[in-house]
Amino acid sequence: MNRYKRSIIFAFVLLCLAGTTYAQQNIARDTSHFNDEELYGDALAASPGYSWIGGGIILGLHLPSLTDFNLNIAQPFIKQNLKEQVFMIGGQGFLPFPYVKNFRIGGIGMSGNSNICCVPGTTTLGQPVMRSLTYHVGYGALTVDYSFVNANRFHVLGGVELGLGALNIIAQQAADRNTFDIRSEFDSSSTNITQNITHTYHAGFFIVKPQVEFEYAPLRWLMLRLAAGYQITAMGTWTVDDAVSFKDAASLTKVNGNGAVFHLGVFLGFF
Repeated sequence: MNRYKRSIIFAFVLLCLAGTTYAQQNIARDTSHFNDEELYGDALAASPGYSWIGGGIILGLHLPSLTDFNLNIAQPFIKQNLKEQVFMIGGQGFLPFPYVKNFRIGGIGMSGNSNICCVPGTTTLGQPVMRSLTYHVGYGALTVDYSFVNANRFHVLGGVELGLGALNIIAQQAADRNTFDIRSEFDSSSTNITQNITHTYHAGFFIVKPQVEFEYAPLRWLMLRLAAGYQITAMGTWTVDDAVSFKDAASLTKVNGNGAVFHLGVFLGFF
C-alpha cells in the first residue's frame, strides 16, 4: 500500500512539472517595452562604463611662455633668462558623477616654480650682491571629465579643469659675504642691511585647462595616468609685498600662467 501511495505521489509531481514546462513555453512575450540591451545591442553590454574612485599624486611639467618675463624682469635683474620649464607637484581625487554615465568629477591642486639662484651682481653704489629670481605658479581646481574609451582596465578621458590660482615673482638680493659673522650681519657697513631685499610680486588668476588623459589600472587598487593639456589663465591685478598696488605695472601685463602642461599620476583606490 505504501509503495502504491509513493507511486501516485511521484506521478503527480511529474505531471505538475510537465504542466509548468508547457505553460512557460506558451506564455506570450510582452513586446510593449524593450530593455536597453535589446534597443542598443551588444555595444551597450560590452561597454563597462566608468566607475573608478581614487586619489593620488601628480608630477607635472608646465611650459609657460616667458618671453616678456625674461625681457622685462629677468634680464634687467639677473642678466639671464629663466628656463621655460616649471616642474609641478600636486594631488587629485575623483569619483564618478552619479547621474550621468561615464562622467567624472574631482578636485586637483598643483604648484611649481622655475628659478635661478645666487647670481653675482653689483648695486649702483658698487656694493657686491647675490641675486635670485623665482617664477612660481599654483592653483586649485574642479575637474570634470568624460570617458569616451572604456575597457576593463583602460580608459581615455577628455575634460577640463576650472579653478583659481596665483602667480608669484620673487626677487631676492643679499649683500655678498666672504665669511659669516652674526655681528656684522647687522652692524657692519660692508653688509649694509639696505642691500638685503626681497620683493614678491603677486597676481591671482582664473584657470581653464582642457586636457586628455590616458589611464591604466594594472591592479584593482592601483592606477597610472599620462595626461596632456593647455592651461589658460585670466590674470588679475598685480601687487607687491602684501597687496601694495602699482600705479603702473605695464612691464607685468603680459606675464601670465599660460602654456602646455603634461603630467604623470599614480593613484590608489578602487579600479
